[in-house]
Amino acid sequence: MPDTERKIVMIRLKTTVKQNDDTETFEFNVGGELLIKQHAIFLRYTEIIAGQSPTQVLFKFEKDTVRLHRVGDSTTKLTFALAQRLPAYYQTPVGQMQLMTDTKMMTVDVDLTQTQGTLALSYQLYAHDTIVGEYDIQLQFADKSSKLN
Repeated sequence: MPDTERKIVMIRLKTTVKQNDDTETFEFNVGGELLIKQHAIFLRYTEIIAGQSPTQVLFKFEKDTVRLHRVGDSTTKLTFALAQRLPAYYQTPVGQMQLMTDTKMMTVDVDLTQTQGTLALSYQLYAHDTIVGEYDIQLQFADKSSKLN
C-alpha cells in the first residue's frame, strides 16, 4: 500500500471577512488534490487572485483540529480547535506578526470512501488581544467527476 493516497478533487470555497464595519465575501471554485497520509487528511490547491502572486493553500484535517497554511506574498499558519484560542503566525517581507485564532464554530465532515467533504468554520482573529477580524469559511470538496452543491 502506498504511503500517500492522492485524489484529484474540485473545491468550492466561500470566505466572508468582517473587519470593523466592512464585510467582504470571496468565492471561487478550483481544482485541487486530496492527500491521505497515514491518519492525516490534507487538501491542497493554488489560489489565484488578480494582482497577487499565486498562493499555495493547504488544509490539514486532524482529530479535533484543522490547520490552514497559506504561502504566497506572505505566509500564514492558522490552527483551529472549537472553543480554543490558539497561536497563529503571519509572516510578511517586513517581519512576523503573532496572532491568535478563537474558533467559535467548526464542523468537519469528510467521507473518504466517496471522496467528498465539507468544512464550516467561524473564528475571530486577534492581534495583541484586539479582534482584527471575524471570518466564516464554507469549504466543500468532491471527486473531480462529482458535482458540488
